[in-house]
Amino acid sequence: MASAGPSRRRSDGRKPHEIRPLTIEIGELDRADGSGRFGFGATSALASCSGPLEVRLNQELPTRATLEISHRPLEGVGATASRALITTLESIYPSALRLSLYPRSLIQIIVQSLSSSSAPTLSTGRYNESPEIYIDTEPETTEKNVWPQPPTQSALAVDKKEKSPNTSYNFSSRAVSINSATLAILDAGSIAMTHLPIAISIASLSDDDGLVVDPSIEEEYNSIARFGFAWSFGKNVSLREDQNQKDSNMDVDEEEDEEMELIWVESEGKFDKEKFSDALELSKIACRQILSEIRAKLGETLECKRLQ
Repeated sequence: MASAGPSRRRSDGRKPHEIRPLTIEIGELDRADGSGRFGFGATSALASCSGPLEVRLNQELPTRATLEISHRPLEGVGATASRALITTLESIYPSALRLSLYPRSLIQIIVQSLSSSSAPTLSTGRYNESPEIYIDTEPETTEKNVWPQPPTQSALAVDKKEKSPNTSYNFSSRAVSINSATLAILDAGSIAMTHLPIAISIASLSDDDGLVVDPSIEEEYNSIARFGFAWSFGKNVSLREDQNQKDSNMDVDEEEDEEMELIWVESEGKFDKEKFSDALELSKIACRQILSEIRAKLGETLECKRLQ
C-alpha cells in the first residue's frame, strides 16, 4: 500500500496526504471561448481556450486541427522554463482532443502563470525575507599553496543535508497549468475530448519522512525527490486491446465504467522503485479527489447558467 509518511503535521498544518485548498473558477475571461483558473493554495494558473479558428495557410493541416499552446510567466518573458512547460502540455493534449474532427482549423490554448516560478530563499528550512549577503572571498586563515584545502564553513553547511536541485518550474506549477487548461477546454464546450487530464505533484522530503501530496514551494525546494503525474479520466481511455474497439466518447457527468490511464509522468531527485510505486498510487487517489471537485464546480456552473 502507498505510504504518505508519518502522521505528523506538515509546516502548514496539513497531513502528508492532504491537498491544499483548491481554487476552481470557470468562465472568467470574456474574450475567449473558454477559460479556467485552477490553484493549489497560492500556486495557481489561468488558462484560455479558443477554437476552432481560422488558421494561417502555412499552419493548415488537411486531416486535423492545428493545436497551438503558449505559456506566459508571471514575471519576465517566456524562456527555457516556459518552453519546457509547453512541451509538457503538448505531450498531453493532442491525444485528449479529437483534432481530426476539425481539419484546416486552429485551436489555441494559452496558460498564464499566476504564481512565481522561482525557488524561495530559505534559511534553516524556512523562508528568509532578509537573506544574508554572501561574498566569496578567500579567508585569511586558509593556507596558501596547500592541497587539498580544508573545508570552509559554507561547504560544511551544504553537506549537512543532501538536496536535489529542482527545475525552474516546480511540479506544483506544472500541475496547475495542466488542470487549468483542462478547465478552459471544458468551459469552451466547442472541442470534443476523449478524456480529462488531471495532474498532481508528489514529493519525498527525506528517506525517513516518506511522501507528501501536493507539496508547497518550500517542501519541493527541500525535497530529495519530486514527481509529477497526470491521469486521464473517461470511458474507454485504456490502451488495452479489448477497449480499442469501443467508442471513445466521454461524458463528464457519468462515473460508471470510468477508466483512468497514466498520460504524463516526470521525476527528479533520488528515489527507488518502491518509492516511485508509492507516489504513483498516491497520485491516483489525489487526482480522483481533484476530479470530484471539478465535477462539483461544473455542476454549479451549469445550474447557474440554467437559472439565468
